[in-house]
Amino acid sequence: MSDQPIQIRHRQKTQNTCVLAVLISLMGVFLSLSPFGAYLEEEMGLTWLFHMRGPITPPEEVVIVSIDKASAEILRLPDDPEKWPRSYYAQLIRKLNQQRPSIIGFNIIFEESRDDEGDLMLAEAMKEGRNIVLSNYLKQGSLSSIGPLNQFRYETIIEPIPILNQVALGTAPFPLPKSSSSIKQFWAFKSSAGDIATFPVAVFQSHLLKQAYPAILDLIKTTSPELSYQFPPDFEGLVNTQDNFETLQIVQSVLSKQSLADDDSQTSSAIKSTHDHTHLLKSWAALLKENDSLLLNHYGKAGTLTTIPFYQALVSDILNPDLFSNKIVLIGYSENIMEEKNRGFYTVYSEQDGSTISPIELAATAIANLLEHSWLKALPVSYQLSLLILWSLFLSLACRFCSFSVLLAVIASSSAAYLSLASYCFNQHYLWLPLFIPIVVQALSVILTAAVGHYLAGKREHKNMFNAFSRYVPSDMVNRMAGHGSLDELNSLGELINGVCMASDAGQYTSLSESLPPKALSTLMNHYYGNLFPEVQQHGGIISDVIGDAMLAIWAKSDHDDKALRTQACQAALAIQQAVDRFNSSQPHTLSTRLGLHYGEMHLGNVGSTDHFEYRAVGDVINTATRIEGLNKILGTRILVTNEVIHDLELFLKRELGFFILKSKTHPVCVYELIGLTVSGSANTATRARHFEEALHLFQSNQWTQAHDSFLAIAEKYPDDGPTRFYLNYLTHQPATSEQPPIDFKQKKVIDLGNITTALQ
Repeated sequence: MSDQPIQIRHRQKTQNTCVLAVLISLMGVFLSLSPFGAYLEEEMGLTWLFHMRGPITPPEEVVIVSIDKASAEILRLPDDPEKWPRSYYAQLIRKLNQQRPSIIGFNIIFEESRDDEGDLMLAEAMKEGRNIVLSNYLKQGSLSSIGPLNQFRYETIIEPIPILNQVALGTAPFPLPKSSSSIKQFWAFKSSAGDIATFPVAVFQSHLLKQAYPAILDLIKTTSPELSYQFPPDFEGLVNTQDNFETLQIVQSVLSKQSLADDDSQTSSAIKSTHDHTHLLKSWAALLKENDSLLLNHYGKAGTLTTIPFYQALVSDILNPDLFSNKIVLIGYSENIMEEKNRGFYTVYSEQDGSTISPIELAATAIANLLEHSWLKALPVSYQLSLLILWSLFLSLACRFCSFSVLLAVIASSSAAYLSLASYCFNQHYLWLPLFIPIVVQALSVILTAAVGHYLAGKREHKNMFNAFSRYVPSDMVNRMAGHGSLDELNSLGELINGVCMASDAGQYTSLSESLPPKALSTLMNHYYGNLFPEVQQHGGIISDVIGDAMLAIWAKSDHDDKALRTQACQAALAIQQAVDRFNSSQPHTLSTRLGLHYGEMHLGNVGSTDHFEYRAVGDVINTATRIEGLNKILGTRILVTNEVIHDLELFLKRELGFFILKSKTHPVCVYELIGLTVSGSANTATRARHFEEALHLFQSNQWTQAHDSFLAIAEKYPDDGPTRFYLNYLTHQPATSEQPPIDFKQKKVIDLGNITTALQ
């Protein structure tokens, strides 16, 4: 039976663990699927991964020619780059083509004609190289509609001026997904505009066609030989005979039926046969399987990619002769020219210095990602959810089996391991694992839950300890002791105070201890004290000490009226007398209980040394109360109190029993028998008390013969009255009255209990 509570607690802990695992899992799943959770992961988790990795070296195949403020000043051109003569762009193209770059991309929209001569010069320069990709843009529009949607939105492609559009290798827009704070994605394809490729993809695919056209032809011959006759044998022929984007669309339709990522496929074998361009083709194949938008893998803050000012590119003779050779050269506005018009964008690296990045550098970053197949891939949703569920299960099990301090260490170490794994996947495989939800939301939720549980368990433990100590020490003293940390303070904890001490003793305990087994005796005494203690506590007292059948109780509070304390102590004594009567009538063993009460000064506090303390009341009042309790046995009474306790308490029925010098004492005390409450006392009891006081007055006046006769008369009427029998016995064994010297009647007769023997029989 003793194991059952433990099993119940284990079962409850297991149930709590399951509930916690389910709640943490559901929280992670719902948050992961919600837009808010995606926002947190992008703004926090992804940013952490970038900062943990730090800047990395970008590929050398991408070079930026920046139209910046310095170039405008050196070349004495307008601050507004849109007003620059287009003849400068023609000069730049010719200078760049001297190093035979792969592709030149203009992230500049030549929407309007400026001057015919400049436009013609630019068109001729573009036609000479046939390697120029221009930018167009998407114009948003809307039409009124009937139905649940009030407006129908559409996008129109605005192309460059015809003279330039006709000689360009292709045109494409460069819209960016809207973000709350920084640019983290780019559009690869715009489905809203007819699944067109965006500027980075157009430049990448043009570069792919130029660099890997023979491999693409082999791929087409391998997978769809019936289409191979439509293509010229080289890239130059392709450019001169048909639109290269139409070629790409044909190849894409072929690849949609094949798997470039499958190493066992016929297509993959064709790719591997051209070792120089395998990576490009695989990256292109992966691109075709991705969503319309891709996550940017930023290389660092602004200027990380190779950037050449416009004015330096015009005088390329002073530069490295191979700087642009076989590279993708991108031309666009810098973020520092016409800042009020050409505002830059924030990235994850902008937080360090607040710098922004230009659209041309964002396009260059996207193209570099496509070249390296290094754009970021978010973990698929199904894998994310499985990861979050497993993580929550692990955290819940750790919470179940570990203490709070160990749990913190386990969560810290496991979170560090998870961070290392996420960082490794991010750095080596460009895989983005969720961070914020598992590390911050789920882990901190478990820590918070464990902390609350630890706090509540501590509160329960403190309450249990408080309740346990309160059975030995008063509640207010437990609180005071808890507030003292050092042993020296505990040693001095206590106060000098006036109060009432009650001493009790159970008759027949000695004979019972000899006849009953220890276990049965312990059970009997626990039942006995179970009747006494509540009466003490209900009347404002505290249990100071228990030894065998003897109890000491204290009524002593500095903020209480001493008359109220003395009243409570007397009420408790009468209640204990009734409780003992009920106890004795309920079981076969009679424990007649005697009580003694005294009022005086005492020291209430800790007694002992650093090795062991006990809460005790120390003072003569304690010893006196004990002696008075023993006087009950001599006088045949049950409750005795001193004059200091009851002298002004009219609530109680009492009778004075005389002055006594108690054993081992030198000063007499006036002792009263506490009979009951005045309102509940019988007339017979009051009459007996009055006759006894008259006889006692005669005794104290040394009128011993008259006193003897009076006590004798009382004994005849009340033969069981103990105090009367005591005085008769005492007077019978005293010397003759005539032999006594005259007595001062102002001094009452005192009985020295230490000098009488026969009267005690």
